[in-house]
Amino acid sequence: MEVQYQQISPRAMKVRNLNELITSLIALVVITGLYFCTDYFNWWSWLRYVWIALFVITIIGIPWTYFVSSPIYYKTFRYGLTDDFLYIKSGIWTKVEVVVPMTKIQSIELTQGIIMRKYGVRSIEIKTMQSGVTIPHIEEEVAIKLRDDISKLARLKELDEV
Repeated sequence: MEVQYQQISPRAMKVRNLNELITSLIALVVITGLYFCTDYFNWWSWLRYVWIALFVITIIGIPWTYFVSSPIYYKTFRYGLTDDFLYIKSGIWTKVEVVVPMTKIQSIELTQGIIMRKYGVRSIEIKTMQSGVTIPHIEEEVAIKLRDDISKLARLKELDEV
Protein backbone atom coordinates (compact mmCIF):
# COMPACT_ATOMS: atom_id res chain seq x y z
CA MET A 1 0.00 0.00 0.00
CA GLU A 2 1.36 3.40 -1.03
CA VAL A 3 1.73 5.91 1.81
CA GLN A 4 0.08 9.31 1.34
CA TYR A 5 2.34 11.75 3.18
CA GLN A 6 0.87 14.87 4.77
CA GLN A 7 2.57 18.14 5.59
CA ILE A 8 2.48 19.87 8.96
CA SER A 9 0.63 23.18 9.32
CA PRO A 10 2.05 26.25 7.57
CA ARG A 11 1.65 27.94 10.96
CA ALA A 12 4.44 25.71 12.25
CA MET A 13 7.00 28.27 11.10
CA LYS A 14 5.28 31.05 13.08
CA VAL A 15 5.10 28.88 16.20
CA ARG A 16 8.76 27.86 15.92
CA ASN A 17 9.86 31.44 15.21
CA LEU A 18 7.95 32.85 18.17
CA ASN A 19 9.30 30.12 20.48
CA GLU A 20 12.83 30.86 19.27
CA LEU A 21 12.37 34.61 19.73
CA ILE A 22 11.15 34.20 23.32
CA THR A 23 13.96 31.76 24.15
CA SER A 24 16.56 34.05 22.57
CA LEU A 25 15.31 37.12 24.43
CA ILE A 26 15.49 35.26 27.75
CA ALA A 27 19.00 34.05 26.86
CA LEU A 28 20.08 37.59 25.95
CA VAL A 29 18.82 38.96 29.29
CA VAL A 30 20.68 36.23 31.20
CA ILE A 31 23.87 36.69 29.18
CA THR A 32 23.75 40.47 29.63
CA GLY A 33 23.24 40.02 33.37
CA LEU A 34 26.20 37.65 33.58
CA TYR A 35 28.33 40.10 31.59
CA PHE A 36 27.69 42.83 34.15
CA CYS A 37 28.14 40.38 37.05
CA THR A 38 31.66 39.73 35.79
CA ASP A 39 32.68 43.28 36.80
CA TYR A 40 30.50 43.53 39.88
CA PHE A 41 31.70 40.28 41.48
CA ASN A 42 35.25 40.52 40.11
CA TRP A 43 35.02 37.29 38.17
CA TRP A 44 37.80 36.28 35.80
CA SER A 45 38.16 38.89 33.09
CA TRP A 46 38.18 36.30 30.30
CA LEU A 47 34.54 35.48 31.13
CA ARG A 48 33.59 38.81 29.56
CA TYR A 49 34.65 37.39 26.16
CA VAL A 50 32.60 34.25 26.72
CA TRP A 51 29.47 36.35 27.39
CA ILE A 52 30.12 38.47 24.30
CA ALA A 53 30.54 35.34 22.14
CA LEU A 54 27.33 33.83 23.50
CA PHE A 55 25.51 37.12 22.91
CA VAL A 56 26.66 37.24 19.27
CA ILE A 57 25.78 33.57 18.68
CA THR A 58 22.29 34.16 20.10
CA ILE A 59 21.77 37.24 17.92
CA ILE A 60 22.87 35.29 14.81
CA GLY A 61 20.55 32.41 15.76
CA ILE A 62 17.39 34.52 15.49
CA PRO A 63 17.56 35.25 11.73
CA TRP A 64 18.91 31.73 11.13
CA THR A 65 15.72 30.31 12.62
CA TYR A 66 13.43 32.72 10.77
CA PHE A 67 14.95 32.41 7.32
CA VAL A 68 16.63 29.01 7.22
CA SER A 69 15.74 26.53 9.95
CA SER A 70 11.94 26.98 10.16
CA PRO A 71 11.29 26.95 6.38
CA ILE A 72 13.47 23.84 5.95
CA TYR A 73 11.74 22.14 8.86
CA TYR A 74 8.31 22.92 7.38
CA LYS A 75 9.26 21.74 3.89
CA THR A 76 10.89 18.48 4.97
CA PHE A 77 8.67 17.17 7.77
CA ARG A 78 6.06 14.67 6.54
CA TYR A 79 3.87 12.03 8.13
CA GLY A 80 1.68 9.28 6.71
CA LEU A 81 -0.67 6.63 8.00
CA THR A 82 -1.66 3.21 6.68
CA ASP A 83 -3.67 0.46 8.32
CA ASP A 84 -0.51 -1.14 9.71
CA PHE A 85 2.09 1.63 10.16
CA LEU A 86 2.69 5.28 10.99
CA TYR A 87 5.42 6.86 8.84
CA ILE A 88 7.40 10.00 9.66
CA LYS A 89 10.03 11.63 7.41
CA SER A 90 12.17 14.64 8.19
CA GLY A 91 15.52 16.26 7.55
CA ILE A 92 17.41 17.82 4.70
CA TRP A 93 21.05 17.02 5.50
CA THR A 94 20.34 14.00 7.63
CA LYS A 95 17.25 12.19 6.39
CA VAL A 96 15.29 10.47 9.13
CA GLU A 97 12.52 8.00 8.38
CA VAL A 98 10.60 6.41 11.23
CA VAL A 99 8.10 3.57 10.86
CA VAL A 100 5.94 2.79 13.87
CA PRO A 101 3.87 -0.42 13.76
CA MET A 102 0.30 0.05 14.97
CA THR A 103 0.70 -3.03 17.18
CA LYS A 104 3.45 -1.30 19.20
CA ILE A 105 1.59 1.93 20.02
CA GLN A 106 0.76 2.22 23.71
CA SER A 107 -0.45 5.78 24.12
CA ILE A 108 -1.17 8.94 22.18
CA GLU A 109 -1.02 12.44 23.64
CA LEU A 110 -2.15 15.73 22.15
CA THR A 111 -0.18 18.70 23.45
CA GLN A 112 -0.82 22.38 22.96
CA GLY A 113 1.12 25.17 24.61
CA ILE A 114 0.10 28.81 24.83
CA ILE A 115 1.71 29.80 21.54
CA MET A 116 0.35 26.72 19.76
CA ARG A 117 -3.13 27.53 21.09
CA LYS A 118 -2.87 31.06 19.65
CA TYR A 119 -2.12 29.62 16.20
CA GLY A 120 -4.59 26.71 16.42
CA VAL A 121 -2.10 23.85 16.18
CA ARG A 122 -1.31 20.81 18.30
CA SER A 123 1.43 18.22 18.52
CA ILE A 124 0.81 14.50 18.74
CA GLU A 125 3.12 12.33 20.83
CA ILE A 126 2.89 8.62 20.02
CA LYS A 127 4.54 6.41 22.62
CA THR A 128 5.64 2.81 22.25
CA MET A 129 7.33 0.50 24.76
CA GLN A 130 10.79 1.45 23.55
CA SER A 131 10.48 5.09 22.57
CA GLY A 132 8.13 7.55 21.02
CA VAL A 133 7.69 9.93 18.12
CA THR A 134 6.17 13.37 17.83
CA ILE A 135 4.27 14.89 14.95
CA PRO A 136 4.47 18.61 15.69
CA HIS A 137 2.32 21.55 14.69
CA ILE A 138 -0.75 20.01 13.06
CA GLU A 139 -4.03 21.88 12.67
CA GLU A 140 -6.28 21.16 15.68
CA GLU A 141 -9.02 19.35 13.76
CA VAL A 142 -6.51 17.27 11.82
CA ALA A 143 -4.64 16.37 15.02
CA ILE A 144 -7.81 15.20 16.75
CA LYS A 145 -8.85 13.14 13.72
CA LEU A 146 -5.35 11.65 13.39
CA ARG A 147 -5.30 10.74 17.09
CA ASP A 148 -8.69 9.03 16.74
CA ASP A 149 -7.61 7.19 13.56
CA ILE A 150 -4.37 5.96 15.12
CA SER A 151 -6.22 4.91 18.30
CA LYS A 152 -8.76 2.96 16.30
CA LEU A 153 -6.15 1.28 14.09
CA ALA A 154 -3.92 0.43 17.07
CA ARG A 155 -6.89 -1.02 18.95
CA LEU A 156 -8.01 -3.03 15.91
CA LYS A 157 -4.51 -4.44 15.45
CA GLU A 158 -4.38 -5.35 19.12
CA LEU A 159 -7.69 -7.22 18.82
CA ASP A 160 -6.48 -9.05 15.69
CA GLU A 161 -3.51 -10.42 17.62
CA VAL A 162 -5.67 -11.91 20.39
